[in-house]
Amino acid sequence: MASADPSATRTVMVVEPDVLVRMVIAEYLRDCGYKVIEAVGSTELWAVLDGGHAIDVLLLEVSLPGDENGFELAHRIRQTRREVDVILTSGVAGTVQHSHELCEEGPIKTPYEPKDVEARIKILLERRRAAKKT
Repeated sequence: MASADPSATRTVMVVEPDVLVRMVIAEYLRDCGYKVIEAVGSTELWAVLDGGHAIDVLLLEVSLPGDENGFELAHRIRQTRREVDVILTSGVAGTVQHSHELCEEGPIKTPYEPKDVEARIKILLERRRAAKKT
């Protein structure tokens, strides 16, 4: 079980079509102190963002149902919601090169360990906090 971090009162949105994967990572992140919003695909993602919810980090599966895949969503987020950090996840070979353009740290390969996702979230939040100080 992860240790709760009292400073981790940030919101993470998990967009993952596999309900079991989504439930496991969402529960883990909640146990770490994050507020978590879950979604299956792009329609729910945009409903949340357009509804005015503040999202700090978006954990986004590359292979999504619907009209937009994770790459397309990450690109739109980069253009319209610069305040949202994006972490792409994928088990599909060949996604590393393309995803470096959309998330600095590259994708997290599935299957992943929840602690690795949390570590990446902490890196992104710290980077954003440090950038605000300068």
